[in-house]
Amino acid sequence: MKGKALPLFALLITLIGLTAGSADAQARRKVTLEASVPFEFFVGNRAFPAGHYIFEMATGSPRASDQSAVLVVRGHERKLYAAVATGVTTDSNAHVEPKLMFVRSGGRVFLSKVWRQGNAAGLSLHTAPGATEAEDWQESEVVTLDAMPGSGAI
Repeated sequence: MKGKALPLFALLITLIGLTAGSADAQARRKVTLEASVPFEFFVGNRAFPAGHYIFEMATGSPRASDQSAVLVVRGHERKLYAAVATGVTTDSNAHVEPKLMFVRSGGRVFLSKVWRQGNAAGLSLHTAPGATEAEDWQESEVVTLDAMPGSGAI
C-alpha cells in the first residue's frame, strides 16, 4: 500500500500545481487600449502612420514582479500589425488614466511605454538602436498621449 501512495501523492501535487497555473493564466487576460496617434511612430523597426490603433497587452496586465511581457499593436483597419517582447517597468503611483509614452529622437518617434489605468506597472519597449530609458535621453522629446480602455474587438 505504501508503494502506491507515493505515486498518487505525486500525481495529486502535480494536478494542484497545474490547476493553480491555469487559474493564474485565466486571471491575466489580455488588456487592450485604444488611441488615436496624430503622428508617425515606430514600434521596434516597424513604422506606423498616424491613425487609430489598438495596443494589446497580450500577456495580461503587468505586475511589478514580472520581467517581460508581449505587446501587440494593430491598426484599426487590421492592415498594420506588430508583436514585440517588452520589459516591465514600475512607477511610484498607479496611473489614473491609460497612457502611451513616445520618445522623439533623431527625427523619429518611438513608442516607449504603455500604462494601463489603475496600474503602477507598465510595459517598457526598446526604443531606438543604442538608446536607453526615455528619461535618460538628453536631446529627445517625450510625448505622452491619453488612451482609453479598449473593447478588444475591431
